[in-house]
Amino acid sequence: MNKGNGLSEQAAKHLDFVLTYDKLLKKLFLSKWGVDLAEPYDDTDIKRATWLASAIALGSSEHLKNLASSYGTLLYQSDPSNTLYKKACYILQSRTGNLLASRHLYGIFENGVYQESFGSSLNLELSAKRGYLSQDLEGCPSAVFTDYQKQLWDKLSSRKNVAISAPTSAGKSFIIQRYIVAQAIASPATIFYVVPTKALVNQVAMTLKSALLKSSKIYTTYRALEDSTVSTIFVLTPERCMKVFQDFKLADPSIVFFDEIQNLEEQGRGLILEDALYRMIGIWRSTQFLFAGPYVENIASSINKLVDLELEDMLTVATPVVQIKAGLTFRPRMKQADYKLFSPTGNVIEGQFSVKTALYSKVKTNKGEALAGFFRSHVCEGSCIVFSPRKGQAEKWALKIAPYVGMSNPDIVDGASQGVRDLIDFLADEIYPEYVLIRTLRMGVAFHHGGLPDIVRLELESLYLLGDIKHLVCTTTLIQGVNLPADKLIIINPSAGTHPLSSLEFLNLIGRAGRISNSMYGEVYCLDIVGDEWAEKRFTDSAPTEIKPSSLAFIENNSNDLLYLIGKEKSEILSADESIENYQSIAYLRQLYIADGPHFDRLMSQAKISDDIKRGCRKKLEELAGDIKIPVNLLKMNPHIDPLLQDKFYRDVLDNGVWSWMPNKTPFIRGGGPDSEFHERSLYYQFDNIVRRLNGIFEIESDLNVGRFGRKISIGSLVFDAYKWMSGESHRYFIEKLLDDSTFEGFVDTEDVGDSSKIDTAARFVTGYISRSIAFILVRYLSIWSDVVSSFLSEADRERYAYQLSLPAMVELGSYDPKVLEMMSLGINRSVALKIKRILPPDVSDIEGWLRGYDGRGLSPLYLRYLKRGGFISK
Repeated sequence: MNKGNGLSEQAAKHLDFVLTYDKLLKKLFLSKWGVDLAEPYDDTDIKRATWLASAIALGSSEHLKNLASSYGTLLYQSDPSNTLYKKACYILQSRTGNLLASRHLYGIFENGVYQESFGSSLNLELSAKRGYLSQDLEGCPSAVFTDYQKQLWDKLSSRKNVAISAPTSAGKSFIIQRYIVAQAIASPATIFYVVPTKALVNQVAMTLKSALLKSSKIYTTYRALEDSTVSTIFVLTPERCMKVFQDFKLADPSIVFFDEIQNLEEQGRGLILEDALYRMIGIWRSTQFLFAGPYVENIASSINKLVDLELEDMLTVATPVVQIKAGLTFRPRMKQADYKLFSPTGNVIEGQFSVKTALYSKVKTNKGEALAGFFRSHVCEGSCIVFSPRKGQAEKWALKIAPYVGMSNPDIVDGASQGVRDLIDFLADEIYPEYVLIRTLRMGVAFHHGGLPDIVRLELESLYLLGDIKHLVCTTTLIQGVNLPADKLIIINPSAGTHPLSSLEFLNLIGRAGRISNSMYGEVYCLDIVGDEWAEKRFTDSAPTEIKPSSLAFIENNSNDLLYLIGKEKSEILSADESIENYQSIAYLRQLYIADGPHFDRLMSQAKISDDIKRGCRKKLEELAGDIKIPVNLLKMNPHIDPLLQDKFYRDVLDNGVWSWMPNKTPFIRGGGPDSEFHERSLYYQFDNIVRRLNGIFEIESDLNVGRFGRKISIGSLVFDAYKWMSGESHRYFIEKLLDDSTFEGFVDTEDVGDSSKIDTAARFVTGYISRSIAFILVRYLSIWSDVVSSFLSEADRERYAYQLSLPAMVELGSYDPKVLEMMSLGINRSVALKIKRILPPDVSDIEGWLRGYDGRGLSPLYLRYLKRGGFISK
């Protein structure tokens, strides 16, 4: 035991403190269910426990400080009108470095002045601590940090490379974003902000745009720097980072930040993040690198398995909010819930209370009905999120709970905000008038998942944060960093798809319950049944974990099959285990061996496999690499695609000539049909021909259909739909097209169509189809086409055919209109950009400047709010 913590540790274990703490926790929990605490406490108990808490607050460990601070919160919540309790809470929060929570203690410190006196010595102590934790920030009023946030700010300001591990509610994203804003304002800087998903790209870009307004350029796709006199921030996914490495004139950026670094171990896409990370660090030696993730220890160690970087870990488990962690267990044929509260004192507090409906069989066999029963028994005040493992379940569960939410909140149904009504109108026009989200929104419930159009997700997030929507059913978008805090979080199935959530994922998920900007505490409810009580194990498994890069994990986990897989073709690997992720890992290792031998050697030296397997892999790869003709620099542009297939494509261009692969038409020039010579065809038929030939080389259809059931997606339908997507068609067009398809039932691949309507099933398929098949899978192969074909062209021809070579961006972003693409690269959503294009004067070249002076005529309120929220317009 640390001598400095001796007294504090003893106080934390003292029975007077423990018993009172647990009673306060139990009282707060039961009050949410309309139940009174059966074991009261008196003033003497409170005085003793509070004195002990003041001793605990002096401890240096985060556990002790968390315990003392949370005691203060529980004391205050037990009687908010008690001035002594409020003062005691403030003192404890000050001493534990958690003054951020004191914003909810009204009447203590307002307008820069203490409203209450604590006595001369305490006044001096409290004023000094507030002064230490106060920070003037560029572009926003003075902020009060927690101890951890203050230390993090100072570390960032020292320009050191920092790896940040902190709970979701610790405010790490706020500090990092404010630091980036400060650096962008201070002097012209180039900054990269790398996030795991497109959903986060839009959210982060709008946050930064709103903070910086006209002082910086913010882009969501990479482009060469145009103006060195202002700061430029690129908010990119790892996939979009690949274009950065083709700009050899780019100087070292000022800052590169990798958010949600735990995705480094994700099979498949983790490889792309890994490649972007090690290449950026290897190239940019004077850049400040920042990494952040929740509950991850030794991030520096994980990064240094890939590349050498002097990096300082900043880990904390401290959080400014208190969490009520409760497991509710249901028994057969009983209208009762057994509860377990997991107290920070280390105790498990048990008891029972009555519910209106017996839920055992529903939790066991029909979780949507169980959630409906839960909401019938319990009115959720404040914001509430229900976690769902799948998109389809999220939609169905939202439908199940919506009637009970609507009945308990008639004001929502009768008087939805204008923002909700505007969103309903948008959904009816863009998706379908009877879309399931419209039906749930009318009862005050929404769902949120990665398959929704970007603008819908952003509008839902905004309406939720404003309080216009209070109930959300969410998928793993919560785990991937989307900022959606909740007063209550309900978990009935701790899985993502068919796989159980890892310990890290579960901790990241429950971190969404409680956000200090809204409340001093949050609630987490895990619903299970007798015989399958999973909540306790999940809540007690809270130690930070170390992440392992995806490539290393694949090598070590598949060491027995590595020699067999390393030399096999794509079709053989997929037919053996239908794992597209395994094939992607093999392809990446092949690419590294051929294009980046030193990094391949580094991975092999780090991997815990036998030397015989290492030698065998090198021998097989040496044989495969012997006939490769494609230049190494081209392989590096698309490191996640099999180099053997890239070489096959390169040879085809080499043998048949680049012009056999180079379209010469635009959508605005008429051309011939599929029987015409290639260069006489319209752009559509040239595009169709290119994708079909790419499919013959790369087996794109296998990527589209691996793991699917029912009718397969054909390359012909993919080409047609991708071109329609580029032409600006809405989701509704594709939904209506699918509903008119006589083979609709066999076309749609969903695990549990069941009670879903045909429209809901079609909408779910279309949103996923566009985001995955068109805007991700097809774009990957079009990127290879563009890079290889460009390598055969002269500089003059590359400039002449720049439009056609931009087909990958057109497909990904969903438009072949140059002005729409320009707006989308600024971070404007596709739907909004398409609407603006209709009213944009044809002679406008500076779209940003035009928007700043735009008076709002011609756009709906939803679009105008979106543009204003993102800082694009000011009127």
